[in-house]
Amino acid sequence: LVFFGCGAMILHEINPSSIYADSIPIIFGLIIAVMIYSFGHISGAHFNPAVSVAFYQNKNINHIELYSYVIAQILGAILASLVHKFFFGSQHSFGMTINTLSFTQGFIFEVLMTMFLMLTIISVATDKRASKPMVGISIGGMVCVCSFVGGPFTGASMNPARSLGPAILSLNFSNIVIYMF
Repeated sequence: LVFFGCGAMILHEINPSSIYADSIPIIFGLIIAVMIYSFGHISGAHFNPAVSVAFYQNKNINHIELYSYVIAQILGAILASLVHKFFFGSQHSFGMTINTLSFTQGFIFEVLMTMFLMLTIISVATDKRASKPMVGISIGGMVCVCSFVGGPFTGASMNPARSLGPAILSLNFSNIVIYMF
């Protein structure tokens, strides 16, 4: 997620003609869909601490899995940002989520987008009536829609690890709390 999604943001920042800004939300949505189909049978496709916490609360995973997933998600985001630094140096934003609204507006906007994403995930991933072949498309589609709508305002993180990795590498923690809860 961070490697491809934030990588697309970095490419656009470094050379705007190399990738169109409108393709970035599509890349975020598609990589989520692909990863769900690729890794869903292995880990349940836990790429987001918010998802792991919800699945723990719903008793779909135990506390050991919860801690393992969250640690892996954060380390994965940091590692992806380190790879970006290796390839592109440090003269870019690392694909950070940047809030352009007031703190309160940004927080509420992120909560709403995360709520819609989590509603989609819980609905299609845990309901036996949901069409399993559509899980990746449904969740990736919601990530894409939220990214199109929320990207210009908050970066449309919906994922604490996705925001934390780039923030650590860029050493920019302004408004990071918006993305952590």
